[in-house]
Amino acid sequence: MNVLNYSDEITKMATIPQAIERYKISRKTLMKYAEQYGALVRFGRSVRINVEKFDSGIDRKAKQDQA
Repeated sequence: MNVLNYSDEITKMATIPQAIERYKISRKTLMKYAEQYGALVRFGRSVRINVEKFDSGIDRKAKQDQA
């Protein structure tokens, strides 16, 4: 019998609810910044957030705000 292995650990791609929980921001804000940072990935009707791109976008924004 096949057993599905599911983990809440996010490696590269996160679902919208996982990303909301990870970054503690609203869905609207998440989607706005994900598009801005190029981190939004669509597979048909499924939407994922590329965590690496989103994190680097946040880092760039933080550096700009400090300067």
